[in-house]
Amino acid sequence: MASYRVPGEIGTTEYIYLSLYRLKTLTNDEKHQWFKSWREIKNNLPKGIKIVTEATSAFGTDYTGFTVYEGPLDKFEELVATLEKYTQGLIEKSLTIIGTRGFNLPTAEFQQILEGRPVD
Repeated sequence: MASYRVPGEIGTTEYIYLSLYRLKTLTNDEKHQWFKSWREIKNNLPKGIKIVTEATSAFGTDYTGFTVYEGPLDKFEELVATLEKYTQGLIEKSLTIIGTRGFNLPTAEFQQILEGRPVD
C-alpha cells in the first residue's frame, strides 16, 4: 500500500484521492478515445500512485463516474497532470476530494496545492 511515512512514533499517513468526473456526451469515436485514454492513464500513473477503485457510475451525484487513487501527497500534482493530458476534451467537469487514512498530521502541503489549483 503506497503511503507517506511520518517519521517518529506518530504512525503512517496514507493519502486517498477521490476523483469524480462527468464525461461530456460522447460520439462513438470519442467513446473509443475515452477507453484508449483510460488505458494510457493507468499505464502512466506517477510512481507510488495506485488505483484502488474504478467506478463507472456515481449514483446520487451529477457525475458519471469516479476513481479512488492512493499514494503520496507529493505525487498528486503529477497525477493531475497525467489526468489532464489524457482526458482533455472528454471531461465536462470534475471534483477531487483528498483525504487521509490512519494517523495524520496537519500539513501545509494541502494549502499549497489548494492555492495553486482553480476551483473545480
